[in-house]
Amino acid sequence: MKTRGAWTTIVALTCGLVAAGVARAACDPMQPTRTPSSRYVISGGEVYDKKTDLTWQRCSIGQRWEEGTGCVGVITQPGWEEAMQMAREGWRLPNRDELATLISPTCKNPAINEEAFPDMDLGKLWYWTSSEQGDYAVWLANFADGSFTSYDRGDVGTVRLVRSGR
Repeated sequence: MKTRGAWTTIVALTCGLVAAGVARAACDPMQPTRTPSSRYVISGGEVYDKKTDLTWQRCSIGQRWEEGTGCVGVITQPGWEEAMQMAREGWRLPNRDELATLISPTCKNPAINEEAFPDMDLGKLWYWTSSEQGDYAVWLANFADGSFTSYDRGDVGTVRLVRSGR
């Protein structure tokens, strides 16, 4: 019975990870990454990018950083107006150029350095920017493949906040 119980627990945990869509990048080992871990100073729930002088929240909005575990919780996907209102205490929604600095084009699903930014959800890889595209649209970064697309402000997207400096 103990073995069966342990096996049931392992199967349940595995199914939970698959159902949650936890991302694990597929990277081309033959290509150098533009976002090596050495570029970042990782400290708890924050990542300082030495190249851009920006500090990022490691977890997406809805998650929280837990030392020894990573980003825990359920990623929320607000509309753009709500995402813009999440700015506080120096944190803000990144513009298109800033968010582009996180893209690791040699990786897919997600196209990002997972040591610095762990526990992304495969079903929620579209991230809002503060960069508008016309009267009704805003740029979103697709961390599935590293592309950008224009989305209606009324749609929903994922949020990762940034601030200038350390």
